[in-house]
Amino acid sequence: MTQPQEKRREALERFLQQFFGPGNGVWPGMSPDFRYKDRTLPFVEALRRGDDAPVVLPRTYTDRDRFVMYVIARDVNDRAKTADLIRAFAGPTYIAYDEQVGIQPVWLDPDDPVEQAILDFFSQRPTFRLETGRTLDHKRNLANALQLMQSTEASRPPRLWRIAKPVGRLLAEFEAALSAGAEGASGVVLDHLAATGGVTAFNLANLKIKRLDRLGRSEELLGSPDLPDVIRQDPPVPVKEAILNAVYAALEEPLADNDLPTARQRLEERGRFVPDLLDVDATSLSAQAIAVLLLAASILEDVPALRRLIEAVKSKNRADELPPVVWEDAVRQLREADGDPLPPAESAPSPGAPSSDSPAGPSSVDSWPSLLEAVAEGRNAGDLALRNRVWASWPSPAADDAVLAAYLDSLENQAADAAWGAAGAFIDAVGYAKPAGLTAHAFIRNAVTFDRFGPGDLAVLQALTEIALRAAPSARTYADILDEIGSERSRWVSPERAPIALDFVDLLFLAACPDLNARSNLAYNLLEPLWRHQGRLTEEDLAFAKRLSSELGVDFTWQPPTGVSGEQETTLADLPSMNVLLYSLDQAVLGRCAEEIERLAPAVKTVTAHDHVGSSQLRQKARAADVIVLATRCAKHAATGFITQNAQTKYVRYADGSGSASMLRAAVAGLRGVAAGH
Repeated sequence: MTQPQEKRREALERFLQQFFGPGNGVWPGMSPDFRYKDRTLPFVEALRRGDDAPVVLPRTYTDRDRFVMYVIARDVNDRAKTADLIRAFAGPTYIAYDEQVGIQPVWLDPDDPVEQAILDFFSQRPTFRLETGRTLDHKRNLANALQLMQSTEASRPPRLWRIAKPVGRLLAEFEAALSAGAEGASGVVLDHLAATGGVTAFNLANLKIKRLDRLGRSEELLGSPDLPDVIRQDPPVPVKEAILNAVYAALEEPLADNDLPTARQRLEERGRFVPDLLDVDATSLSAQAIAVLLLAASILEDVPALRRLIEAVKSKNRADELPPVVWEDAVRQLREADGDPLPPAESAPSPGAPSSDSPAGPSSVDSWPSLLEAVAEGRNAGDLALRNRVWASWPSPAADDAVLAAYLDSLENQAADAAWGAAGAFIDAVGYAKPAGLTAHAFIRNAVTFDRFGPGDLAVLQALTEIALRAAPSARTYADILDEIGSERSRWVSPERAPIALDFVDLLFLAACPDLNARSNLAYNLLEPLWRHQGRLTEEDLAFAKRLSSELGVDFTWQPPTGVSGEQETTLADLPSMNVLLYSLDQAVLGRCAEEIERLAPAVKTVTAHDHVGSSQLRQKARAADVIVLATRCAKHAATGFITQNAQTKYVRYADGSGSASMLRAAVAGLRGVAAGH
């Protein structure tokens, strides 16, 4: 043994003595006479051998009834891969974790001697602290699953199992996940971006602000310590819009009551950043953001800003989208300042005129075909257009549907891979209004071709499928779409991803069906893996799978649910009386989810909402709810900020997708949280 190897061995033994020292009762002092040492020895031996697998070490707290397993990544960059391994071997069956955030590393406590030992020896390596139920069976099952994980990884031939994704691809995944309403996936991608260090702190802060805006967490957004620096560095238009949207959340209630004085007072209290944003190009902003700017210009008596904003609104004929009291007050003030009628709309700058916030020059893009072309060719103009969301003021992609689909299908591999970067913008722009079925189908082919089956990718694939099916495809096209989605099902359908698979099946039920055989085949192929592993499904997933199986005529025999962990052994039927508010812009999804909750938990009262803006009725629903579940797809047109502003419960959950199963799982997690009192 060389000297460095000897030093390494000595350091490892010191770590083991410290880890199994005070605070850890699983193998006190590593005594050779300890009765249960054989349970822990395999994990210690794996660490001593230096197997090519994550480190796994158990702990029993000595001051309370708590058992945990620490899983430590082999490399600082192996965070995502280690989480995937844990999910694959232990998953939700053997461990307890928040579905909203997934399996994530933890911050270790330096005041805890056992965790300090991990910090000293493994430094910054991602460490996961896994908990299970309190019975001996729960502990044994978790230990066996993680031991199998270690032995399987150790027996594999040496290989490079970490493939770093380019930052550009991660950014595209982040934007697409946000657009598809994949809250958890967008958070995970954001963490990956922070861990890789491929983006500046300024850009990372911008991404966080956009995500908080999408979730309607206006208080958290406005309280961000990064906000002053972000504004000082002149962020892109979407970030400015996110900040203005957050300010508007405080004004929405008085404006809904036509109470202009109170709205002005609240803006003066909460809008300290707004004067620095008055020069933004308002052409493509949301109505909420424009309302904040108009009110601010009115308070500040900034006539040039007021004139420019009013002209921008009139040039796009958007006055009807604004709160009437704000628009009428702004128009009145400008007239009084000018002493003359408003200038004609023709005097407004042309929509294509360059501004400080929009890309300028001959490389600018001004339509969906030119945007896709620029993105596919990797030109900066495409990146700028996406970053500044210039497409927000364009007609829907449905207007160029056939052209866009033909262009996507004509691309070579490298360009097609790059074109995926526009998928999120496409989903956002289409929304729930005019479907662009051909383009959505072309993006689906792109996803299948490039193996885009990560959690965020699957949420995007589901959103694209919803758009494609809503466009009423022919029987042949319908069958092609379903065949493409099911072609690689074995790579992504599993009990751990049951809500995603169930969202797809539910979509088949909700959409018009021109080919019953194609629908039945895909439903069978998506449900069959869940049926085979039904013992690993949660109660709500199992119940919804059973319902879909019956509705679509897919004949499986489903067993009654069985408890898994200690906290989840309480059945939904035993939940006490509670109120849950479900919010989505998709009314069909709301109805399906509400029906299932009321069937599974009869004592729970369910109300739904799909309002685009705040109202007194929505405020009452938000205040009365014990649990609130939000689907954030198409949040640009949603009232998520108004709901979170008026919520009086801490149990606000986000569906990690836009389908019924995703919403149901989020609702059940919230209800169980209330029932458990944590």
